[in-house]
Amino acid sequence: MITLIQLGNESLHTLEGALRRMGFGCCRAERPDQAAPLGPIILMGTGPLDPASLQLKNSGWWRELPQMAADGRPVLGINLGLHLLAEGSEESPRGSGLGLIPGIVRRLGPGVKDPHWGWSPVRQLRDHPLFPDIRGGWLFFAHSHALEPTSETLSVAVHGRPFSVMECRGRAVGIQAHLEKSSCFGLSLLAQTLKALGEQPDPELTAELN
Repeated sequence: MITLIQLGNESLHTLEGALRRMGFGCCRAERPDQAAPLGPIILMGTGPLDPASLQLKNSGWWRELPQMAADGRPVLGINLGLHLLAEGSEESPRGSGLGLIPGIVRRLGPGVKDPHWGWSPVRQLRDHPLFPDIRGGWLFFAHSHALEPTSETLSVAVHGRPFSVMECRGRAVGIQAHLEKSSCFGLSLLAQTLKALGEQPDPELTAELN
């Protein structure tokens, strides 16, 4: 069972619907004690970093997520979730991230439209034994900040400068893209990532929806 962490007013309905159509069961959890006992934890959101960080701290997730990842629980950060998993961000120069993924989040640009809103091609930087090769694919983006690529970055896109699209360190994975809005390619990447993290779709759930 996948646990979805609610961040602010972020609507999870589209993501929930996409997961269930692909056969993945999921539940929402505002606090760690509401999480499913097993399975990946997805941290997804958009908007400013500081309010999201404060929400995670007040709800107990800021303390629990690093421990869960250390214990082997898969954690997937999408968009703002990726920024929170990183070491830090220009949005919050006095603060720090959860540090589950290396690198610093910086504003895109210069000399390009802000925010980056629309489709962009993705370029693979290095292979990973568990995750799919996504070179040549296109994903939908809506963001002003992004993680700077590091030596561990799996794939990038470009908007004024290269930015990280997919990261993996241990059981922590981060993706900068609206996968649920990225057509078949985005949904396939989401499904393959969840399978790589040990979550398998339930054929009975898929059959019920069909």
